Amino acid sequence: MKKIVKNNLIIWILLVTSLWYVLIFSGIEAFATSQWMLRTVGLDHLSDGMRFIIEMYLGTIVPLIGILVYTGVTKRNRFVLRSFLPGHRRNGMKTLLQGLLVGFIMNFGCIVCALVHGDIKLYYDFALDQLPLMLFALVCVFIQSTSEELWCRGFVYERVTVRYPLWVAIVVNGLFFAALHLANPGAAVLPIADIAVCGLAFSVSKWYTKSIWFPMGIHTAWNFTQNFLFGLPNSGLVSEASVFTLDAASAQSNLIYDAAFGVEGAVPAVAADAVLGIVCLILAAKNGRLRELGMKHDQLVEAGVA
Repeated sequence: MKKIVKNNLIIWILLVTSLWYVLIFSGIEAFATSQWMLRTVGLDHLSDGMRFIIEMYLGTIVPLIGILVYTGVTKRNRFVLRSFLPGHRRNGMKTLLQGLLVGFIMNFGCIVCALVHGDIKLYYDFALDQLPLMLFALVCVFIQSTSEELWCRGFVYERVTVRYPLWVAIVVNGLFFAALHLANPGAAVLPIADIAVCGLAFSVSKWYTKSIWFPMGIHTAWNFTQNFLFGLPNSGLVSEASVFTLDAASAQSNLIYDAAFGVEGAVPAVAADAVLGIVCLILAAKNGRLRELGMKHDQLVEAGVA
């Protein structure tokens, strides 16, 4: 009985997540996509754009496979795995596409703010023969975004609700998600605050839509839009291939745009993420669902939202 209680403590859940996701699986990912490994397998001749996609996005297939295997092998985590699968609650293409649309609108709105304010200048730099690379990038961004979502809005979220109310899982997600980005290039107070708000909003959206596929879609569209459509930094990381290219020398840092971290390091992104969470809460209130925030996993299952 004591072992079960320990396994459900927040500190234990975060330690397990940090061990497997941050240290082991991400460590394997870093090794597999290192320059030495690429040279060893004969991929050092790839274009800068392809190498960027492999190193920053495709490599995350390691922690993605890791979470699927870990939750499938460990009996007490199989309910977490079920929450990922197609057909669970509202998991499906319709929900994913809705998330993709919302994510694009959110990120595009932030970019328009920066353009109108004069903080960035973009120029069109795309040839038709780059289309396969962009499609490959979209698939890889989906892998990366899904990996982060399954670990944060999946494993951490679901395991915390076993012992604690849903609102605790939402808060823990926001803080943990922000902590994962502390080492990113350009990380500062406002960018990390936005990542925290993003984690909170994505968790609320998962709860409201009854599907982790919704934040998976938002996350994918957000990252792909800013990094590969508009060539802007994605949490401080700049793509080597994009439809539009940023004139980096003209980029200005202020409350509308952060030259080092991108749109994620400014007020419009904080507002966009906050609006997402608030809209979900308002819609939930209209449906009489706010009481669910005080429920644990078993109660949420009975209510049909877990």
